[in-house]
Amino acid sequence: INPRKMQELSKELSNIEEHVVKSNFWLGTLQTTLVRMQKGDELLRQSDIAMELLASASNLVEVQFDGETGFGSAVTQSFYVEVAQALQDRAINRVVPMWVEDDDSTNSQFLLCRRGLLIRPLADGQKLEEAVRRFRFLGRLMGQALREGFIVPLPLAEDFFALVLGESLEAASLPQPGSGSAGELLGALAGFAAELHAGEAALAAGGCTSPAELQALRHEQASRTDFRDRFISLHDHGETVPQQPMSFEQYTSLIGACFMETGLSGAPLCPGGESIAVTVENVTEFVDKASQFWFDGGVSQQVEAFRSGLNDVFPVECLSAFSRSELREMFCGEDRIEWDEQALLSHLHPVGGLNDRAPTYKYLVSVLLDMNQAERSRFLDFVSSCPRLPPGGIAKFHADVFPDNSSTKQGFPRSRACANQLYLPPYSSKEELQGKLHEAMHCSAGHHEQRVREL
Repeated sequence: INPRKMQELSKELSNIEEHVVKSNFWLGTLQTTLVRMQKGDELLRQSDIAMELLASASNLVEVQFDGETGFGSAVTQSFYVEVAQALQDRAINRVVPMWVEDDDSTNSQFLLCRRGLLIRPLADGQKLEEAVRRFRFLGRLMGQALREGFIVPLPLAEDFFALVLGESLEAASLPQPGSGSAGELLGALAGFAAELHAGEAALAAGGCTSPAELQALRHEQASRTDFRDRFISLHDHGETVPQQPMSFEQYTSLIGACFMETGLSGAPLCPGGESIAVTVENVTEFVDKASQFWFDGGVSQQVEAFRSGLNDVFPVECLSAFSRSELREMFCGEDRIEWDEQALLSHLHPVGGLNDRAPTYKYLVSVLLDMNQAERSRFLDFVSSCPRLPPGGIAKFHADVFPDNSSTKQGFPRSRACANQLYLPPYSSKEELQGKLHEAMHCSAGHHEQRVREL
C-alpha cells in the first residue's frame, strides 16, 4: 500500500464529507448504488443496461471507472460527460442515427451544429427501432442526472425540448442556410414558399384572384435571378461569397431538388418522392410535407421514447412548468461560458493562506479572462469534471484556490474536482502560470489520475 496515496484519498474523502455536512440541504444518508464502467467502446452499452436497472429506483448513482481510483460526485459527473461525448460522436451517430448530421466543416470527431443537435427524422425500419431504444436510454440518463443535480452536456437545440413539451414546430424551424447542418436547402425553400404565399395573399387582398394572375405572380417570383442572394446566403468564414445570379427555377433544376428528406437525399416524403421535382407550383406542398416529416411523423417515436425514459425516473408532466429554454439549461447546462473580472473574484475563493492580493491569484484571474470558449470549457472540466457551467451560469459556480506549498514554481497546477479545488504553485509571472495551467488542463488523464507529459 502506498502511504502517500492513502493519505491523498483520505484527505479527498474528508473534503467530500465536509462539503456534504455543511450543505443547507443535508437531510441524512440516502442509499447509493456504485456502478463500475469501462471507458471506450463498451460505455454506451453498459450505461444503457445500468440506466434500465436503476431508473425506477430511488438510489443515488455513483460511478467509478475501471482502472481509475477516483470516486465521488466529480467522477459521476465525468461519466455523464463521457456519455454525452459518445452520443455526439459522428461515427456512432451514423450507426444509430439520433441527430441530424452537420456539414463536417470543422473536421471534428463530434457533431457541431450551430443551432444545436436536432432529432434526425427517420422512416420505419431497423434504424428507427435502434434510435428509439437509444432515446429511451437518453431519457433515463438525463432524468437520473437531473434528479441528482448533474447535467448532461449535450448541445441539444431548444427545438428538441419544444417537441418534448408537445409544442408544434413550423417550417420556420427547418434547418436554415448557414446553420451548418444537413437539410439547409429546406430552410431556403421554406423562405421562398413563405414569400410566395405573402405575394398571393396581397393579390387576394387587392381583389386579384384569377388563376392567370396567380400564375403570373408565381412565374415572376420563380424567374427572379436573385434567389441565391435572398434565400441561400452562402458564407465562407463570415464573408459573403460572390455567387452567379440564379433564379429559383434555375437553382432547383441545377441541384435536382425533389420530394426527399433534405430536398436532395434521405427518405422520400411521399411515394415516388425521388422522382418528383420541386417547382414553383408544388414548393408549398413540399415544405408542408418536409415540416410534417421533420417535426412529426419522422420524430414522434423518438420523442415519445425520450419522454418514456424520463417518466421512468420522475413524472414527465413536471416538465410542463418550464419553457424550452429553461429545460435546455436544466438538463444540458449553460451553453456559453461567460465571466468577467468581478464574477471571477466573487466565485474563485482564495483560501489556505492565499488572498485576493496574492500575485498568483491575480495571475489566475487574468489568465481566465484571456481564455477563449474552448479553453474556458477545458478549465471547468479540469476543476469541476464538467465542461459547462451549471444552470444559472457563473453565479452558481464556485471553486476554492489553494497555494500548493509542497511544489516549486516548476510544478504544475493540480485539482481536486470532487470539491472544486485548484492548487497553484508559487509562480512568478502570469506567463508562467498560463503555460503550466495550459499543460495541466490538456494533459489530465482521468480525474484524480492526472499525468503530465515529459517536457
